[in-house]
Amino acid sequence: MVSIVTPSFNQGLYLEQTILSVLNQTYPHIEYLILDGGSTDGSVEIVKKYQLQLAYWHSRPDKGFGDAIAQGFQKSKGEILAYLNSDDLLAPDAVAKAVEVLTRRLDVVMVYGNRACIDEKGQLLYYKPSLPILARTPYIATTISQESCFWRREIYFKVGGINTGLRFSIDYDLFSKITLQGKVVHAGRVWGFFRKHRHSKTMTQLETLGMPEGAAVQAAVWGKHVNQFQWLTAQFIARSYALLAMSFIKKPQWPVCLPQAKEQNVFRRFFKSFHRDNRGDR
Repeated sequence: MVSIVTPSFNQGLYLEQTILSVLNQTYPHIEYLILDGGSTDGSVEIVKKYQLQLAYWHSRPDKGFGDAIAQGFQKSKGEILAYLNSDDLLAPDAVAKAVEVLTRRLDVVMVYGNRACIDEKGQLLYYKPSLPILARTPYIATTISQESCFWRREIYFKVGGINTGLRFSIDYDLFSKITLQGKVVHAGRVWGFFRKHRHSKTMTQLETLGMPEGAAVQAAVWGKHVNQFQWLTAQFIARSYALLAMSFIKKPQWPVCLPQAKEQNVFRRFFKSFHRDNRGDR
């Protein structure tokens, strides 16, 4: 069983596509939980359309998206866990491929794939292959795409789960703690679709909230502070790798709820690859 949790708050514009990307997975043994923070934009009506296919859902005030994710995992029963923000999507075969790796590799505690970046309308911006290295370092945030990650239940609770005191760097904190407990591997396929839009926390809160929280995670989990030059160097390596590798990765199965991908020239991919995409928004 794989448990997937979606935290949601006033993301009705994108939520239905997120839900469909989970319900249309090729892997059959999934329990899907949606924790809505009391949306007033029509999100609840969207969730109700699919409530018979959900293991659990509610809509009520919470303490933020980290609290919602934590509540979802507490209610879950799956041996493998993942969370999907309410504006992102999964490739149709993502869960099946992740289960395949974690079933075959019992020494692996977490597996991650590549991401495709899409815009507000669901159009393809570019593919971003994840680095197959640096996962067991403070630079993990430049390496792993959150929406493409799956991990074992026991490791999640062993490290204490979601730090609900954080508001931005939740995935950086969780994945850092997990990777220190065992082997993390890169699968090499596009499993997640990351949506870039003007209201995401990446665009609005990176400097004011993300950077201070990231520094706090480094101190608490890694016991060190990464200076700006080191961080920018890691970002340069990750983005350079993505630029070089994006034309060679295997194209993903495409969610039926998204417009079909259009090929883009290398210059467009290059310039768009420098957009921010290390966020933890709902």
